[in-house]
Amino acid sequence: MYPPFPYTTINFLVGACTSMAAGYIGMMIATTANWKVTFLCNNTETWDQAFHTAYNGGQVLGFCLVGLALIILETIILCEKNSVI
Repeated sequence: MYPPFPYTTINFLVGACTSMAAGYIGMMIATTANWKVTFLCNNTETWDQAFHTAYNGGQVLGFCLVGLALIILETIILCEKNSVI
């Protein structure tokens, strides 16, 4: 059985940093999409373009955050697979 202390600590710190990065990226994307949607709602006659902008902003946010999480998880698995087995 492997000693859990260094792996648990490192994974916790990596998870905390990933969470901070995801929050920062998410807020940057959401803020940018929000002002674009607000501008389009006030300056167009139909709201179709604003809806598509909001939808695309949500897609970018979702794919970015899930992609970041999967990259970090795969990196952790590849780094620790030999020491755990």
